[in-house]
Amino acid sequence: MTQYRMVRLPEDLCVEAEKWLTGRFENLETMVCFLVREMIREDANKLDQAEEQLIQQRLRELGYI
Repeated sequence: MTQYRMVRLPEDLCVEAEKWLTGRFENLETMVCFLVREMIREDANKLDQAEEQLIQQRLRELGYI
């Protein structure tokens, strides 16, 4: 079972977001969940890329690459 938290957003921001999401998302909550998930996914990908670069650098220093 999913638990939920309440998030407070400025009214003017909600109004503008609701105008923008028409036809794209069911409602404001769906849009916010999507955006937060995407941000988390992008950060995870950035970390993976940074780790890969670090490993490649270490392998170069050791003469393996």
